[in-house]
Amino acid sequence: MIDAPGPWGTGPFVLTEGVSLIDSRSDRVVMEPNPTYWNPARRPSVRIVYDNVIGKAEGIKSVAAGDGRVDVVFDLTPDEAKAFPASDKGKIQTKKAKTILTGVFNENRPDSPWRDPAVRRALNLAIDRQAVLDQGAHGYGTVIPAFIQPGRYGADPGLKPFPHDPQAAKAVLEKAGLGGRALVFVASPAWTGVVEAIGRNLAEIGLSARFVSDRGDLPEDFDVKLEWYFDWTPQYPIACVHREFFGKDATLRQGPEDPAFDALYDKLLHTAEPAAQEGVVREVERYLQDEAKALFLYSPFTLFAVSDRVEFTPYDTCMSELAETRIKA
Repeated sequence: MIDAPGPWGTGPFVLTEGVSLIDSRSDRVVMEPNPTYWNPARRPSVRIVYDNVIGKAEGIKSVAAGDGRVDVVFDLTPDEAKAFPASDKGKIQTKKAKTILTGVFNENRPDSPWRDPAVRRALNLAIDRQAVLDQGAHGYGTVIPAFIQPGRYGADPGLKPFPHDPQAAKAVLEKAGLGGRALVFVASPAWTGVVEAIGRNLAEIGLSARFVSDRGDLPEDFDVKLEWYFDWTPQYPIACVHREFFGKDATLRQGPEDPAFDALYDKLLHTAEPAAQEGVVREVERYLQDEAKALFLYSPFTLFAVSDRVEFTPYDTCMSELAETRIKA
């Protein structure tokens, strides 16, 4: 939160115009390179202007047209990226960031069928993740087995995504009394296509998916809430991501506390040696999949519309630091 022009802290930029608060921003926020920034090799060479008046759709059109008003538009949805017009003035740039799109089961009611790991696992078996990614998000992402992308810190190389086994899923879900139901999925409108693709999977076993926007009040009878989240840490995904879904103080959990997860988290906090820490992170990932703690989907790419006149460097952590961004010669 920056409530007045700087300098503030020791970052690569100095705020020279406007304010940026949690709940409000100036129409225009300007940041200049910090001449005393401690890392000369990373010192910015460009002036950054955030235009908070131009709408997202207009900004995307500006990048495609190359009219010079906008150089970078952040956080495009898959549909917006797919619809970007053919242009020699701009392009869609993707980043395999440390993100997840996952489904949180509604376990709030004591009689919820989703409190049964076998039922949660069955719904996971009903999903063809690659088809959901391709059909619902135009392929902008990577299928992952739990919460961590392959090759990242804490990823278990032996852990594979749930297979697509609709017949096994159908038997368990029908036994749980869910046969023929329309499952309610609460999600951002950005993920409407994902819910529709999930619905096509469910149709194979006699179920369907009903989309409910997360812009309103959360209905009590929902089944799954899709959550996009990201890991902004270098090596602590459990503290940043997993804890937010399953920990004692979780903000995204939709059910009772999980003592087994809390015990693993406590174990991590009391593990000092780095290699051993990563071993505990992998143990947490295996626990999540063994217990089917979520409806595991994929890791979305972060998507940007970028003008051809700039060299733009996105971050794994989804932060928009812009220190490495340059104007092309």
